Amino acid sequence: MSLTAGLKTDFERLLLRFQQTESVRYEEFSAIWRDMKFSTIFYGKMGKIDSRKFTKEALAMAGRYFFPPYSFQIRFGGLYLLYGLYNTQLCQPKEKIRIALKNWDEVLSCQEEMVNAEHFDAVYILNKLLNDKAFHFTAMPALLIYNRKRKKIPNEDVNENLREKSNLISELINAEALEELTNVHEHYQAMKHTISANKTQLDKALSLIRGNFVSDLKNIAVNFQQWQENKNINLTDQSGIPVSKCEEPEEQKGFKRAQTLAEIKSKSYNSAIKVSRSRRHRQVKIEPDCTKAKKSPKVHASKKDTALSKRRR
Repeated sequence: MSLTAGLKTDFERLLLRFQQTESVRYEEFSAIWRDMKFSTIFYGKMGKIDSRKFTKEALAMAGRYFFPPYSFQIRFGGLYLLYGLYNTQLCQPKEKIRIALKNWDEVLSCQEEMVNAEHFDAVYILNKLLNDKAFHFTAMPALLIYNRKRKKIPNEDVNENLREKSNLISELINAEALEELTNVHEHYQAMKHTISANKTQLDKALSLIRGNFVSDLKNIAVNFQQWQENKNINLTDQSGIPVSKCEEPEEQKGFKRAQTLAEIKSKSYNSAIKVSRSRRHRQVKIEPDCTKAKKSPKVHASKKDTALSKRRR
């Protein structure tokens, strides 16, 4: 039997209880940790070799909850779990937390989110681990040994209750998709003008979609993201600390943070869209003269673009 048999079940039970608190405060996590007497997992009768091996595997298993695809709150719980395991282990010198360099960007982005959301207890714990040199930065997540057959690592099933819920709206409607839709829509409107008999007013038979289709789609996406931020970002404090009159309530702070994020996303959508070179063939310039309406639309390209296209050929 493996040394870590049943350890994943205990980790997920701890994180599920932390998830039910709807908070990211460390004091909530530590209360659950003490209630489950989690520090006693290192008190088993094991030799020094087995104890170090068990600690190494426990830290590696707990470290997975600190990275995607787990939700924002579970990642906080994963950080607190690593902090608790590292400081309660019995190995001397202490076994370090193995982190691959490809995952370090995720740690930095998570730290930035902690600072922006004012979760200073989580920021303190991460900085404490860094100052204690608790991380062992490696090239690969698992140890690789030369001239040895690579073991097949079984796929770890992710608990769906802990997984971050995917946002299909933001995945489908992003800045690149809106740019593509804008170029296609402008090209579509220009072609309708060229084939229409009346150049001043389009025929009703050609008005198949709304003229402001792209802007309406952008507004719907921004409104949805703002609603989602208002719903999910405020994992409010449950500590019961009284708020003075000069301080704003936590709900108002959470709403302002959500509104700021929504404004940033709205600005990214409203930013001026530059047409990429691969799509410039769709930019159509219509001649104002009615006699030239039957001619094919002219595609204007600079000399520089012509030279580049010749090089590609």
